Amino acid sequence: MSRSPRAARTEDDAPPTDWLAELPPELHLRILEGVDDFSDCAAVSLASPRLGLLALRSGLARFKDPLFAVAMRLLLSQRFVGAFGVVTLSDDTLRRYAADRRASANHFPWLARVSPALRLSSEVEGAGERPIEVWRLRRGENGAKLRVRFLRSGQVKHYEGERGAERLVRVEFPNGTVQYFEGERGAERMVRVEFPDGEVQHYEGEQDAERVVRAVFASGSVQHYEGDKGVERMVRTEFPSGTVRFYEGEQDAERVVRMAANGTVQFYEGERGAERKVRMEFPNGQMKHYEGERGAERMVRKEFPSCQVQYYEGDKGAERMVRAVFSDGRVHHFEGERGAERKVRTELANGGVLHYVGERGAERLTEKLSKVETSASGTRAP
Repeated sequence: MSRSPRAARTEDDAPPTDWLAELPPELHLRILEGVDDFSDCAAVSLASPRLGLLALRSGLARFKDPLFAVAMRLLLSQRFVGAFGVVTLSDDTLRRYAADRRASANHFPWLARVSPALRLSSEVEGAGERPIEVWRLRRGENGAKLRVRFLRSGQVKHYEGERGAERLVRVEFPNGTVQYFEGERGAERMVRVEFPDGEVQHYEGEQDAERVVRAVFASGSVQHYEGDKGVERMVRTEFPSGTVRFYEGEQDAERVVRMAANGTVQFYEGERGAERKVRMEFPNGQMKHYEGERGAERMVRKEFPSCQVQYYEGDKGAERMVRAVFSDGRVHHFEGERGAERKVRTELANGGVLHYVGERGAERLTEKLSKVETSASGTRAP
């Protein structure tokens, strides 16, 4: 008697790989809230990645603690090495944990339990006015200094390097300011300072001679500096829009002398806080000249690449063209308010004069005087 072929197993018949997913959704967070050991948190996340992600998104403290990441690395290492291997935390993992602002010495017993050969320790040293808490990375009795916290001020210093060669790499202040250092022990130089408002200052120079060379702001603006430590002067500011402002003068007296944007350059004169615009140069070669105090600069002259020069009178915003001089010697004279200037007279290179009447754009010639007639009437000297 023949047997009918066995039906192939489908994905629906396969046993679930995530047993916790079979539980009602309302129980998921209850389960996660009850997991209080970092090793258990890591185990749950590996067994059910979906629940681990839920814990992170829900903001559960244990899953957001930097020690959770340490536990994950440890558990993954144990899986990789296998049941017969000896697993310990790495030097790099423990250093990274100690460098995290959220790290706590309260968790050092847990670290010692899961990694007795390489662990972190904490001791309070000093007395009186400047007690400090020192964290060390211990391998047996030897311990490299990782960080020092000044218990009264709250300032924290972070170090890298083996015992006896620890070098300062970062200083954190209670107000959120952070200083960064580079260089060998005893020659550490400050290279960067980050402020709580997002400003970042960059430094160059050897220890005790570090000078600020650049400041980057949260807005995207960048200020550039020149000069020795303590007398750095701002020489340039770059804005996100592409505008660049240039400065001259000593520290605290820097004055704007030039500003460039989209090929147009504006020039300024005057002391700091009273800089006034005196000239604008455009990509097409045109130039505008200004006179007047800051905020009241009025255009007095406009020059074109063709050598034509236009002259203006009137207050800022109401400048009216009164004269235009051409390269061939002609001179146009105008009357009328801004935007309605009308040509009333043209002086020719040969001494002749043309007179006009009519509104702007509709001026008509009314009189033409020769050089001789002009001289006789006194309109123009020969």
